[in-house]
Amino acid sequence: MTDSGKFRPLVAIALLAATLAGCAGSPGGASDETVGRILFAPGGFALYSCEEIADRATANTARQRELERLMAKAGADSGGRLVSSVAYRPEYLERRGEMIELRRVAAEKNCKFVPGVDKPGAGASDSAIR
Repeated sequence: MTDSGKFRPLVAIALLAATLAGCAGSPGGASDETVGRILFAPGGFALYSCEEIADRATANTARQRELERLMAKAGADSGGRLVSSVAYRPEYLERRGEMIELRRVAAEKNCKFVPGVDKPGAGASDSAIR
């Protein structure tokens, strides 16, 4: 394989990530929620218990916050925004899609908390997610 052949997959991935990030940020483009749902397949948590959903949501929330911090730090200039769009935003959108799925499954299982919002067992609301 030539040197240029080694970089083609990386360039394709970078362009796809930048395109998705551009679509998500444009006024007529897809919202972060829509892109997140596309990036995360439904049904991945069907066999999880409420406790496992809570554990996964806690880890997901921590990673989302870390990615938000990294994107804010990188977003100081145009080069940083490009790096942020390629390096952090795709994973951030995937984590958001995962959280949407966790909330949906928690509501289906009548868990007594909302993943990413409530702490399990801490007087959480048991109202349904709409």
